[in-house]
Amino acid sequence: MRINNFTSFVGALFLMMAPTVAAHAQDQALGFALSGVVEKVLVTAGDKVSKGQAIAVLDTIRIKARMTAVLAEVAVSQKIVNLATRRFDYAREQFDAVSLSKVELDTAQITRDEALARLAKAQARQTILQWRYDHATLRAPQSGRVKLVSTWPGMVINLRHANPQIIVLTVP
Repeated sequence: MRINNFTSFVGALFLMMAPTVAAHAQDQALGFALSGVVEKVLVTAGDKVSKGQAIAVLDTIRIKARMTAVLAEVAVSQKIVNLATRRFDYAREQFDAVSLSKVELDTAQITRDEALARLAKAQARQTILQWRYDHATLRAPQSGRVKLVSTWPGMVINLRHANPQIIVLTVP
């Protein structure tokens, strides 16, 4: 029984200490679109911000490292596609001249198609990483005044558990 009362007390204490924000029509809660570790908070409560202004930034070192690897993968994949395409074109010429079997032509075509598929996968990874990099900076969606900042450098943003609203912006 005492444990239940203690739990209720702790829950009430948490609710009293948690930052509360009245949901007015002019208040807009902001949060990151991806998980990560906050590297910089560029505003404080009371600051005026303009549309598109950077408000907070996630650490991007992992994204940059992965992007370097993916760019290399895209470059190599493109070279493999170019080589496989030249070999397929040559195989088609040889097939038309009746110097190559259908199996050898099909093999050259499959090799080219596999190279194209690998290139497409690498380009898709590049697109995803670019999106992550672009969204690692939280920007003000419109001009206004920062009402509340509930984040700090080193804070872990984990969207699997919740989408934390780390900054509240009051718009005129």
